[in-house]
Amino acid sequence: MQDLNNHRVYNGIERPQNTPNAIASLKSDEVFVFGSNLKGSHGGGAARVAVDKFGAIWGQGVGLQGKSYAIPTMHGGVEVIKPFVDQFIAFAKEHKELFFYVTRIGCGIAGFKDEEMAPLFKEALAINNICLPESFAKILERQYLNKRQELFPALSRTASVRLYQQGQVRTLADIAKTLNSRNHYSDFQVFMKDFDETIKSYVERGTVGSEICEAIGHLIRENKATLFLTDGYLDFDKFIGMVDDLTVSDESNPLEIIYSRREKTKLLRLASLLNDIVHYTDAYDLEYDLCAIATGRFNCGDNRYMNDTFHYPLLFFTRGLKLVWDEIQDNGYMNNDLLEQKMFTEHEEKVEEYGLKHVIREDFVQDAPCHPEVFFPKREGTAPVYVLDKNYVDHCSGQPFFVKSCGEGKGPNAHRTLYEMHLVESILERECSKGRYQKLREYYVPVDDDSKPIFKQWYGKMEFDVPADKSRLLQKIRSTQGDC
Repeated sequence: MQDLNNHRVYNGIERPQNTPNAIASLKSDEVFVFGSNLKGSHGGGAARVAVDKFGAIWGQGVGLQGKSYAIPTMHGGVEVIKPFVDQFIAFAKEHKELFFYVTRIGCGIAGFKDEEMAPLFKEALAINNICLPESFAKILERQYLNKRQELFPALSRTASVRLYQQGQVRTLADIAKTLNSRNHYSDFQVFMKDFDETIKSYVERGTVGSEICEAIGHLIRENKATLFLTDGYLDFDKFIGMVDDLTVSDESNPLEIIYSRREKTKLLRLASLLNDIVHYTDAYDLEYDLCAIATGRFNCGDNRYMNDTFHYPLLFFTRGLKLVWDEIQDNGYMNNDLLEQKMFTEHEEKVEEYGLKHVIREDFVQDAPCHPEVFFPKREGTAPVYVLDKNYVDHCSGQPFFVKSCGEGKGPNAHRTLYEMHLVESILERECSKGRYQKLREYYVPVDDDSKPIFKQWYGKMEFDVPADKSRLLQKIRSTQGDC
């Protein structure tokens, strides 16, 4: 396998990742894209190279000519150059049989800076048969790599955190703290008796009920004009706020409030993943997909797969609580603030101060030899289980990248989005049938919009620490038909 950090493969041929500074020759399907003037007076710079080597025609200032393509840059500011760049991008999309090397157009005789010209090519960054100069690519990766920032609103940090703040372990902790507020426990066994009975009742109740699904479906329909204002796409930050404000539980019962937060979180995480895949512009499409999965409409009305079993999270939480029981006592009674500190805050503060890799090295043990990628906290239950993302190491930067697991870190509990992956796979298959996604072996990859996520079967949504790594992995999957 060739090194794809500096190269890409298109139509089975290895190409540079970025347009070379000097191009002396072209393959049969390659095109030299240069800055020209409207009169087609190709007298200097890249235009002269296009005339001398790649078939540019004197007097033709726009479009394909020989093995070159002219974009006029000498007749005004960037606002009058942009339509010609857009015309080129549309041409490249229509001619997938060609591969285009864009030079630093406008940055020579025309006198523009890279920072002025690069944004005109933001759409080209996600088009596989357009190669940009490195200076343009770096600017775009920094500012425009994810087209959602303009066309598809990105989640704010607050909203992103909200999707994960009411996970299984957080729900368990909130239940424990609520029971303690009522009963003020001094004996661990007495606490566990009440806790086990409460969890049993919760499991029997089910995590996601039909009432919340109906309420969210109604919310989407009634607020479609507000939710879909931004360029026609769903404003997910606004959607989260509206869902949080829904009241479908007994507000006088603290446990019901906890259960309600959990079911809202599960539905919001599912909706977020669906939105990443589809980029909804129609409220009824979002409502149908979300409610069809959540109510079990896609599974003959059975939605038990939406329920929490709490298997490994419950096991680790109770073991951890037993380990720190003496440390969370205040005057002989369980203290909720100390529980929070020992089971959550201490780990989070260390990660913020020292970085995750340092904390894992100091406070975690490796589950070797069978699963050396799994790291457990030395004090079980007082921090998440982390998994060294082997996909990231093998296919991207090669640097260690850890993700929180949704359980013990092995098999079906290896990755935190694997649960949602099982739920959305039918939607991914549907998007494949519509030509928006492509199944390449175990990968689901977007076809025309690389801002959409990559999914891997038995793994889930792939996460990237460095944005450029996503582009490299996409190229690798496509060039090898997924045989990575």
